[in-house]
Amino acid sequence: MKLSPRTLAVAFGQDFSLFVAWSVIPVWAKTEAQATPGELGFLPVIGGAAYVLTSLAGGRLSDRVSRTTLARIGLVIFAAFCLLAWRADGIRWIYAVTALGGIGNALIWPGLQALVGDESGPDDLDRNLGRFSLAWSAGKTLGFFLGGLAWAEFRMGTLLGCAILSAVLVPLVPGRPAGHRAGGAALVADGGPSPRVRSGYLRAAWLANFAAYGLGATLNFLYEERVHALGRPESEYFNVLGTVFLAQTAAFWWFGRFSGWRYRPGAFFFWQAAGAAALVVIGAGVALPVACAAALVAGTGLGLSYSASIYYSVHSNESRGARAGIHEAVIGASNFAIPLAGGVLQQASGWAPAGYALAAGLVAVMLVAQFLVLRRAAGAR
Repeated sequence: MKLSPRTLAVAFGQDFSLFVAWSVIPVWAKTEAQATPGELGFLPVIGGAAYVLTSLAGGRLSDRVSRTTLARIGLVIFAAFCLLAWRADGIRWIYAVTALGGIGNALIWPGLQALVGDESGPDDLDRNLGRFSLAWSAGKTLGFFLGGLAWAEFRMGTLLGCAILSAVLVPLVPGRPAGHRAGGAALVADGGPSPRVRSGYLRAAWLANFAAYGLGATLNFLYEERVHALGRPESEYFNVLGTVFLAQTAAFWWFGRFSGWRYRPGAFFFWQAAGAAALVVIGAGVALPVACAAALVAGTGLGLSYSASIYYSVHSNESRGARAGIHEAVIGASNFAIPLAGGVLQQASGWAPAGYALAAGLVAVMLVAQFLVLRRAAGAR
């Protein structure tokens, strides 16, 4: 089945709005609010906590009510966050209003991801998830690249444009009543991996996605300070972040088109390790060409971890919204916990690459945990 172009347009537009906003806010916090590394690391904490809690509840709720109605409500709430952040007069104001941004996005994404499963069959689930991920990741990538231009031209006034865009997306969300999914095709075909193996890969992918999103969040919230300390132009921050998410977008296309990685650990483990190594290289303060080359590797690792997590979450005949909610809650927790810990460690130790080393070390720990989970699942097959 073919996804509605309106669903893809909403995914693209909302992540464009979200990441224009969150490319501008850290730069404002560092250059105008004079935030310390610890304060920069705290930027996503309140919104991230709200996102985690709302994703868990909103994902389950989307299994009982219209997923698209929840998405419309979420877009309105996110637009309100952008309007309030636009008027910020200090970093504490940003801390206070980020909860709205987290709640809004948590009502949007689990339901839309589960909707992809509702409107897919076993033969096209991976392709449809790839197209959906390609849409939002293209918006995210463009948001980072254009965020720098928007900051240079409009400063925090950029957030007014983000609010308008998210509000315009509300009527674009396709109408899907709760009963729409009752006649959907079963996604788990006979003769596939056993329930125990599918459960093992699902848990492993959630662990991988937690660590992988920590890599991206570390760059998002801490790399601007690193660039500033090295005396380099702000454009370097936007270029490296944009390259990470350009590679992630390309990875979504590749891993959505080819399914040989599914329920196999080789590429899954390799790209996580490669992404961790790439983050260490970027955090070392290397020149822009080397940092962008490493960013391509990091983005590919992010792309596979996310692709695995959302595929295994939605590859189910029931509770897709609840599982997508956990998938998003994992992202939300990683997005605030890891840069917060990295920022505090960097400030306490005085060692500039500390946050990057912490995030890379977490990947190594999670790789061991995933290996044990998958070995246990394979042994019980």
